[in-house]
Amino acid sequence: MRSTMQRERSLSVITIACGALLALLAGCSSGGSGSGASPNGNNNVTPPPATPTPAASVDTTPTAKVTEGAGNTVVATGNAVSEIGQQVKDANLPVVPDAAQNATGDVVMKAGDTVATLGVGVREGLGKIGSVDNPLGVTVGNTGNVVTQAGKTVVSAGDLVQSLGTAQLSPLAPVTQPVGGVVQTVGGTVMQVGGKLGDSLSTGPVAQLTGSASKAIVPLTTKLTDTTQTVGGASGLGVPVDNLLTKLGNTVATGGSMLSNADKPIVSPLGGVVTETGKTVAAAGVLLNNRNGTAGGAAGAGGNPLGGLINSLPLAGAAGGSAGVGALAPVTGLVGTVTGALTNATNATNATNATNATSGTATSGNAGSPLNGVTGLLGGLTQH
Repeated sequence: MRSTMQRERSLSVITIACGALLALLAGCSSGGSGSGASPNGNNNVTPPPATPTPAASVDTTPTAKVTEGAGNTVVATGNAVSEIGQQVKDANLPVVPDAAQNATGDVVMKAGDTVATLGVGVREGLGKIGSVDNPLGVTVGNTGNVVTQAGKTVVSAGDLVQSLGTAQLSPLAPVTQPVGGVVQTVGGTVMQVGGKLGDSLSTGPVAQLTGSASKAIVPLTTKLTDTTQTVGGASGLGVPVDNLLTKLGNTVATGGSMLSNADKPIVSPLGGVVTETGKTVAAAGVLLNNRNGTAGGAAGAGGNPLGGLINSLPLAGAAGGSAGVGALAPVTGLVGTVTGALTNATNATNATNATNATSGTATSGNAGSPLNGVTGLLGGLTQH
């Protein structure tokens, strides 16, 4: 009995001691500088880096938009070819060995990938003129990827040759196996060349050359677009042609969507090609009509729309430092005379129409004669 009481007393003492120890530890953790962060900010935790603000996107030029559409069309063509290759693999061809059927589909699919890779280079390079630093370099550098994909296609062709010696065509194996191996080796070599070519075209002297050329492409395409838009506005054809191309392109794109939804072999994959073609046609209207309604660059002041472009070329100042004395001065003068003649003829016609509308008779003053433009043009031709 006494031993039992002593045992209970010992357990009570141990329980009290453990409770006191736990209370002491809890007090130290809540009041001291434990594992939590210091209220004074003296902890060693490094804050995460701030997310950089994305740079504002720069719009591409009208020419780039059309080129981007062309690139998308090429990509869609490649995707269509690849989809047809998948259909070949899924088709039921009892005469052809399964291995040969799959290999044939792979060849077609890899060929489609090659075409699509080419389109990506056009879209992401020249299709981004005005928004990337070296658009020409992107397109040229992508050539290595195209060659690499072509090498993969050749490797698949080697697989196809070897597969022709399987199943019921196994008697051909002594010929198809070594020949297919040679084709595979050639494809592997082409892939290696593609990788090295991509590196060479993206760095070094080639990159410097494409970078310099890209700096000239942006103002060149801008000047050309300004010129075509000015001609479209002066001739009155800009808006109607733009509207026509837009309607035609949208119609073609709608037809492409219908083909895609037709769920027909070979036909349905071509729907994407037709759709992207329609989008490209619709975008081409901006080359003749400035949809923003602003005056176009150097041509906005009613002067020579080609003057700014030609004068910006290196040959413009080859024969002297004064304006209009360059090697191309006769050409710029002739172009100025032509545009001046067109302007005079248009003004004369408008004045004649206005006179007929008010008095019913046509005047024949020298200032309003429609022949002034023609005589001015002939004078410019004889001078130059």
